[in-house]
Amino acid sequence: MVFFFSLTKIKFVSKLNETEIIQSLDSIFKPKNMAIVGVSLSNPLFAGNIIYNKNLFEFPVNIYPVNPKGGILEGNKVYTDIDKIPVDLDLVVLMINAKIVPEEMINCGETSVKSVIIGSGGFSEKGPEGRKLEDKIAKISEKYRLPFMGPNCIGVHSAYVDTFILPSERLATPPPGNVAVISQSGGFLIDQIFSKFHEREIGINAAANIGNKKMINEITLLKYFNTEENINTIVIYNEGFQKNTGKEIVEFARNHNEKDIIIIKGGKSKQGAKAAQSHTASIATNMNLISSSFHQAGIIEAISESELVSFTKAISFGLTPPKENRIVILSISGGHGVLAADLAAYYKLNLTEFSDEQKEILKNNVNDVIANIGSFQNPIDLTGSVTDEDVENCLYELLNFKNVSGIIILLVPYVPTITMQIGRRLGNVVRKIEIKKPVVAYCPWLKRYGIIISGLELNRTIPVASTIEEGIQMMRGLYLKGQKTKRIKKYRKR
Repeated sequence: MVFFFSLTKIKFVSKLNETEIIQSLDSIFKPKNMAIVGVSLSNPLFAGNIIYNKNLFEFPVNIYPVNPKGGILEGNKVYTDIDKIPVDLDLVVLMINAKIVPEEMINCGETSVKSVIIGSGGFSEKGPEGRKLEDKIAKISEKYRLPFMGPNCIGVHSAYVDTFILPSERLATPPPGNVAVISQSGGFLIDQIFSKFHEREIGINAAANIGNKKMINEITLLKYFNTEENINTIVIYNEGFQKNTGKEIVEFARNHNEKDIIIIKGGKSKQGAKAAQSHTASIATNMNLISSSFHQAGIIEAISESELVSFTKAISFGLTPPKENRIVILSISGGHGVLAADLAAYYKLNLTEFSDEQKEILKNNVNDVIANIGSFQNPIDLTGSVTDEDVENCLYELLNFKNVSGIIILLVPYVPTITMQIGRRLGNVVRKIEIKKPVVAYCPWLKRYGIIISGLELNRTIPVASTIEEGIQMMRGLYLKGQKTKRIKKYRKR
């Protein structure tokens, strides 16, 4: 219980509980009626106008602009206040000066708005005075049972709504998919996640930038996304956990392994922690302790943007993870194989050793030239004399070897005897075989090889990396997922 202070009196109110907040999130991610407070009648590039125009023309939500002066915007009425809007509002987005946010929060409460996104900055990230202002809006939200996201955030993106303050032509939007993203930083979300996911065709179901996360934080969204059927992977970018939030995430992950959780943490160093404090008022975290806890709970931690992209792509495909750390590299180029072997060692992936009998099986399933000049150690080098059929046959045999848990294909499409149909052909091998083992591939991520890439990824069969290292990272991510399942089972048997 807390005391609520208003300009006229003190009321005794209870805090919004977590269940109430989680239940309100449909109104944020799937609103039917939404208002944007803070549009300009003269500047089309004003943040509120960008949000208004994007949702008006591209999303199914009914959106209503608000400006105290009223007027007309894009042929539609501009309302002077939210209480003048003739429908019940699921969501209100505030893009106004921080000092008048409390007053507008009261208006939202009096109008029975279901939820609010506060895009405005100038709160706890700016020091003690901003923190007092942030505490004030929190008390207002408690009085009116009014959940809010932010402040100091760009809000959410889903199939129903987009509150990001970027015009659509500036935003590289990923395709629809089964990944949910929770990011403390709006810039990281737009650049390192949206742009990279767009480039690698990693599909997103929903994304949120939580900013200062005064009310809605990582654990709130984690629990909400865990109930969404069309989400199987949850990605988190974090700069510092609030008190007990890290522990809550770990405990939740231990007891709910329906979705895969991938996290990347900023602010690990002293310099990074200092930057995070001024960015989103983040509290420094003991990273050695929290990383160990993540590992034990089955949360997969990425240490770079590249790992984040690679882990997410492979895991979101829903592939069966390797049961053991016994990996094969199947290459068309010896040099690619050597580099991949070094990277596999760096990422702690073990290359399985073949018996003489297994080597003979592989030799007997390729053309005579490769049988004489190729290498059937691990990595396998099929050389530039390879054909589609040679790669198909080797892949089939490798999938049947009991001492092979996962396969990384290094596909170099410059070889004249390789056709543009090799992607579909290899995908068919993996789909038809009863033994389910993960297969990932490297292929140059160029438009001219789009047919090969789409053939490999058809029906989410073989995820394709744009570099050799990304291919190794993909298999590492899948291996970590497999280890997660083992640790969770062991934990629950205690």
